[in-house]
Formats: sequence, C-alpha cells, structure tokens
Amino acid sequence: MSFLDPLQQEERAETYRLFGYLLMDIPEPELIREFEIYADIPIDESYEEICEDFIRIFSEGDLPNFEGYYREMLYRDIPIDLSLDDVQHFYWTAGVAIDEEFDLPADHVSMELLFMSYLIEQNLVDLQIEFLKRLCRWIPLFCDALYKKAKTDFYKEVATSLKEFVLSECEGRG
Repeated sequence: MSFLDPLQQEERAETYRLFGYLLMDIPEPELIREFEIYADIPIDESYEEICEDFIRIFSEGDLPNFEGYYREMLYRDIPIDLSLDDVQHFYWTAGVAIDEEFDLPADHVSMELLFMSYLIEQNLVDLQIEFLKRLCRWIPLFCDALYKKAKTDFYKEVATSLKEFVLSECEGRG
C-alpha cells in the first residue's frame, strides 16, 4: 500500500482501527462480521465461543498485550531505557491525549493500533513511519503469542491476519 494514495490511506486506517477494536474488548457481532469480510473467511464459532475465548485469553489469561512486555523481551540483554515515556511522546507530538474512558495503558496493543489509524487519517507521514518501526518490532511477537493461546479459529485468524498486515506494512516502510 502507498502512503500517498488517499484510497489506500483510508483502507490502511480502517484496517488498523479494526484490529485495534478487535483486541480492545469482547468484539460486538458487527465487528466480527467486519473481520470476516476483511479476512475473506467464514467464522464458524458461535458468538459465545468467541466471547469466552476473549475472556480466557485477555481477562483471565496471561497473554501480555502491551508493548513494554515485548520490548523487555527483545532488549533483555541490551541496556536501554524501557520507559514508555517515548510512546506517550508520540501521542503528545501528534496532539493526542488518551481519554480516561479507555482505561488502558498507552502501550496497550489496541491503543497503539488506534493511534496508527489516527496518524494515517491525519496524514502525519513522518510520525507514521517512525511509529510503524515500533509496531514492526513487537506486534509480530504479540501475534505469535496470541495464536498459541487462542482456542478459537477466530482469534487464531485475527493473530495471523494482524501479523501479515503489519509485516506487509513493515516491508514497505519500517
């Protein structure tokens, strides 16, 4: 996809937003249908099975869904500042304040995916490129972990599709 084509920009923003909302909370049936169309696959599990899997993975489970965990994994043997001030600095630079209604940390996977959608919508190309570099480092690891933890094909497909999408973005810009 091109950073310059307006139609592709809209598509990219919608894709980041879709994944952000899929990983934020138990997805509404409409969101599941939207993913079904995006992935071009039938979702065979019931809504209840998908809800139970979300709760098992994210609420009761031990799947880390924030960048700090993966950064620590990646840079365990390298002395770097692992503070999340820099992710908040990205938000601040773009003029974004995290709304208290989200009740999620700044480095939560959903927050970062929604932020990338915002950067695209605002045509903040330089920030997109820099923020994408962050996503390229940790989102594939998160997706691998999600795939292993998921019991439903739905969340396995979300993990696979998100990883493929981010890696394709990384190839062109990261």
